[in-house]
Amino acid sequence: MTSPASLILDHLSVSAGSRELLRDVSLTIPAGDLTVIIGGSGAGKSVLLRLIAGLVSDGSSTINTSGELRISEAQPDEPHRVGIVFQNFALFDEWNALDNVQFAIDHRRDMATKPSRTALQWLEELRVDPFSRPARMSGGQKQRLAIARTLAAEPNIVLYDEPTSGLDHSTGLEVATLIAETHKKHRQTSIVVTHDYDTLLGIADHCLLLDSAATTLRLIPKNEWEKIAEQLRPVIVGTSESNSSPNVTLANKTFLLLDRAVSGLGSVIVGLIDLIGLPIDIARSSFSLRWAIRFFLHTMRLISGPSSWGYLAMAGAIIGFTSTYFTFRFLPFQLYSKPLLIEDLLGSIGFALYRILVPVLATILVAARCGAAIAADVGVKRYGSQVDALQTLGVRPPVYLLAPTVLAFLVATPFLQWIAFSISRFVSLICFVATHPESGPYFWQQHFYRNLDDGNDWLFGGAGWVLTKALLCGIGIAAISYYQGMRPKESAGEVSQSITSTVLWATLYVLVVHFVIALIEF
Repeated sequence: MTSPASLILDHLSVSAGSRELLRDVSLTIPAGDLTVIIGGSGAGKSVLLRLIAGLVSDGSSTINTSGELRISEAQPDEPHRVGIVFQNFALFDEWNALDNVQFAIDHRRDMATKPSRTALQWLEELRVDPFSRPARMSGGQKQRLAIARTLAAEPNIVLYDEPTSGLDHSTGLEVATLIAETHKKHRQTSIVVTHDYDTLLGIADHCLLLDSAATTLRLIPKNEWEKIAEQLRPVIVGTSESNSSPNVTLANKTFLLLDRAVSGLGSVIVGLIDLIGLPIDIARSSFSLRWAIRFFLHTMRLISGPSSWGYLAMAGAIIGFTSTYFTFRFLPFQLYSKPLLIEDLLGSIGFALYRILVPVLATILVAARCGAAIAADVGVKRYGSQVDALQTLGVRPPVYLLAPTVLAFLVATPFLQWIAFSISRFVSLICFVATHPESGPYFWQQHFYRNLDDGNDWLFGGAGWVLTKALLCGIGIAAISYYQGMRPKESAGEVSQSITSTVLWATLYVLVVHFVIALIEF
């Protein structure tokens, strides 16, 4: 098992926006002990927790820090890691309990040594059904699984984010007992961030008060724990913003509108930049080929599952029918011209379906349906803290989210487009034979491909252009859907908004690709 570590705050100051949370705080949270950090709602406990876990980037526009926050280990040569049991658990819903814990084991901090326990042993210890999925678990079971997954990664410090939030008093006491038993058995440094001091002080070795009024974090002696309620001060939020001038408010609204307008245009650029940096992300991450494949297969199911086949097949059937039936049904002066033009018309229909109509329609539908599916999947992971969970396990999100998404779209977009074209030409054949029984299927086949034959027995003429458009569309849709999903999410409504934005900007991107390629191609 890993050695515990102490957490050192050295003249640490923290501000969130214009609000100061901590000012010049220096203290040490001792190794191997269980420390409870309390404070009122809005005091900044969550910000402090994210700082300790390394989930606040240096370039954050809202959180500013000065001073130092560092981990000091009993064995300083060992790599260190901070694990979090998230308030909303942040479990990977697509995997069962066994997979969740195995993922942590496969990304533990020191892969050179043998893991202290197997995934099954961790689940047996925490009394969790290994084959149950998080969606079917009770809150208590999810809490146990989250603890098992966090410990399996072998962190030096374990953070508990509001572990009794939303629980009744009896269940809260059970959770407190579980944390105490787990801490006693494994002896990692445990830090519980909570406002529920009545339930959790009974298991603590130390108690720190985050005083928002004094902007400090201070140790409360045990002989004063009974009087903690008297020391808690209400969190006072400034009202200067509410008194701002109408012009400032209008400027803020204008800025938000402009931000939304350019966010879609920047989606491709930001996503592609992340894609270019993937080799660096993989080198710096706890990368596992096995899990990369599993994430890829999960993404492929979202993008190119049976429902997508039916979706694109129906689109192909519609466009195959309309292009064939209505071309001959409303052919001008068909009594005289039809016998002369039927061969050319079939060739034109085949060319239009393969080179223009199906590629445009198929990629628009892929952008709308599949792009929305990925934006929803990534957005839920962002909102549900699974992205943060990846980071605490040493994984950079692009490694398991962006790379599989791009690869899946590169595979799925041409495949789904091929399904649409195959169905469209089959329906075109049926429609033509039904309306021209005297000509028959051989006549259709002889002339449908006449403008697509370039002497290659394996590929139609223009196959390179068709594939190029499909791949460019796939890359752009992947980048847009990933970026929109990864934008910060504070509510479920923002997840829905990211889906809507993905459909809009991905569809627009696809149309631009086809327009530009058409100018070059023709």
